[in-house]
Amino acid sequence: MAATPEPPSKPGGTGRYWRLLRGFAAVSALATISSQLVFVVSYWIGSASTLSTVLGWLAGAIPNFFLNRRNWGSAGSHRLGGELTRFALVSVATFLIAAVATNYTEELAHNLFADSEVRRVALVWGAYLGTYLLMFVVKFFLLDRVVFATPRRHEQVR
Repeated sequence: MAATPEPPSKPGGTGRYWRLLRGFAAVSALATISSQLVFVVSYWIGSASTLSTVLGWLAGAIPNFFLNRRNWGSAGSHRLGGELTRFALVSVATFLIAAVATNYTEELAHNLFADSEVRRVALVWGAYLGTYLLMFVVKFFLLDRVVFATPRRHEQVR
């Protein structure tokens, strides 16, 4: 028995979400790598956890915005300001969560591993990375539904 081909997905259907999710995952991976490298290097050389979080956040947020804007098919400058504002709100909220997580984890790390800088850095870095991993799904839906959302076209009902 021959397999029946699946009908093409509608523009707003699951095919669209899989395409967006693949692009979002690739962009997130790139942003995460740059963010994590900047965070761990700056923290390792002696920056405070909050400063390292700011630097890491900037290293990931800037490419994240522009590459995700392209992934969602947004173009032109007419929507750039609104998208940038909404993206900044989502991104700053994620940053604040990461800053709180790294700050409290740093206090814990100093109590647990007073004699081991490597363990302290690893624990604080784990909190930073864990925050962004937890926010991955939330950010995907916020980018789709809020940041890069296009006005819905209303079809006429016959």
